[in-house]
Amino acid sequence: MRSPVEIGYELMLQGKYAEALPFLQRAVAEQPREPRVQLYLALAYTHAGDNTNAEKHFAQAIALDPHDAYIFYNWGAYLHRQGRLQDALKAYDTAYRLDPTLIGAKQAADSLRGGAPAYPQPSMVAAPNPYIAAQPPPVNPSDLSMPAAQRYGSARGCITAGVLLAVFGLCVPPVGLLGGLICGVIAMTRGALASGLVVIALAIVLGLIGNWMWQMLYELVRSAASM
Repeated sequence: MRSPVEIGYELMLQGKYAEALPFLQRAVAEQPREPRVQLYLALAYTHAGDNTNAEKHFAQAIALDPHDAYIFYNWGAYLHRQGRLQDALKAYDTAYRLDPTLIGAKQAADSLRGGAPAYPQPSMVAAPNPYIAAQPPPVNPSDLSMPAAQRYGSARGCITAGVLLAVFGLCVPPVGLLGGLICGVIAMTRGALASGLVVIALAIVLGLIGNWMWQMLYELVRSAASM
């Protein structure tokens, strides 16, 4: 079963931003600390004409990962359209500094230094994909890849396995504890930070409970044997 961010991202690739919006809203609710998910929602709000929410999620994406060049590139394109040229220039420069292979950011910044006119507000009739335009260079959603969707999708199996192992820790505490810890760490590295922490905490708690239960059982058996 595909996650909301995967569905929303796919709809964005098709230019169906209005349809993508509810899926991306749900994705942000599930993964509020995933910067690329915040970026995707910001893009969807941009195409919906909701600048207030767009800027809110752009800001959250930047705060979560101030080293993601594509976030700054898209932020610059947004500011460019709004006519906020100095801020757009700073965003483009930051994007290029973070990723020198992002030539489009440098070209956009150079065009602004050369006195390029403000980027026009895209028209859905004239340009179904507002990112395909002459100035600034294209920022197509497909250029962004979708690490959030891929990582979180692959993390779900680890989360499920971690929960099952943590519960198994009631019977065999060492196995449940070790397995839950490993699965939780893997889930965190794949983008599911909160869920990974929950799996780790669950493995520790249930492991301790399982160990206590075995100690109680051992004491009962020993007491019965000594009678």
